Amino acid sequence: MGKRQHSQGEWRLLSWWLATFHGGAEIWMQERLGPTQPSTPAPLADRFDLNAARLRNRWADAVYLENNRLALVEAKLNPDPGIFSTLLHYARKLRTDPFFSRYDALPLDLIALVMRDDASVAEEAPFYGVRWVVWQPDWATLEQSRPSGNSATGAPLELPSDFAARISLLQNSG
Repeated sequence: MGKRQHSQGEWRLLSWWLATFHGGAEIWMQERLGPTQPSTPAPLADRFDLNAARLRNRWADAVYLENNRLALVEAKLNPDPGIFSTLLHYARKLRTDPFFSRYDALPLDLIALVMRDDASVAEEAPFYGVRWVVWQPDWATLEQSRPSGNSATGAPLELPSDFAARISLLQNSG
């Protein structure tokens, strides 16, 4: 049950953030991404079979369209470095999704929405082309919003010289 409560907190954080800052956007929440992968080699008979096969696809917390830009959002109460690989994976899925193909020419923004900051994770966001957003809504209690105490230490990260170019291929498919 603990995992479900955590997911509900992330859902609430995301919903409030979208309503507060992107109320005019076209928003898809819990959106399944990627081309449908049939579980059998037989062609899918009808729309029901197609939708049932789509249940196997992964889903993003939110995708929104605003000001001729697509944004892919992953929300976490506690930041985790896995948020970057999740966003990149979902960006690849979104760029191959037939529904979102009509937006291929639009830039794609990757957004990590977190309620508590962690500088040791946040410092990696620019390397992945991710916008790091820390937001604590009014309903967050003092306990929920207390800093974790983690801080960035050590030398800057060393990444391959062409790392940013690899990421940009996902974000600008047009």
